[in-house]
Amino acid sequence: MEGKAAMISRILEDAEKKASEMRAAAEAEQATRISAAQKWAEELLTSSRKALADEADATVERRETVARLDGRKKVLGAKRELIDEVFARALEKAQNFPKARYAEIVSRLLEENAEEGDTVVLSRFAPLSQSETEALPVFRARKLRFGGADGAFAGGLFLSNETCDKDLSFEALIAADRVSLESDVVEILFSDGRKTE
Repeated sequence: MEGKAAMISRILEDAEKKASEMRAAAEAEQATRISAAQKWAEELLTSSRKALADEADATVERRETVARLDGRKKVLGAKRELIDEVFARALEKAQNFPKARYAEIVSRLLEENAEEGDTVVLSRFAPLSQSETEALPVFRARKLRFGGADGAFAGGLFLSNETCDKDLSFEALIAADRVSLESDVVEILFSDGRKTE
């Protein structure tokens, strides 16, 4: 029986040795996997932090860009309002010219634009009467007709004949010159004193 016991003992020893080797291999595999998982987690954490920092930087940059664009839009809007105000004041000033200046402008507009026999309609805001308008030398020279002083426009006059009408209201004249005058207005209003070439 001793031989049997020795054999059983040897089998048990071999089994224990094998189990011990398997346990050691499993523990080594476990340690390797834990180390690899920790390394992966650290790399993921590092890359996630970098991605998060990059996204935060990109978000800040986008918001700064949007804020700059919004600021520029507001500045441009304010400038546009100021330019519009300048032209509105020019129209208001033209509407309130003294009678002599108003007559001079009406006379010049007639000389430059009236054709023989045209009908002249003045703005209802015109400080000139029918007789004062008809007394203008150009009125008689071109045989113009007075069509009234009841025009619903902001100063100036309208000319009409059988073939066409001409809007020579102050509003139309200012609007026509606005494109060419706007750059000068911008230069006057917003120049910082430096000459631009």
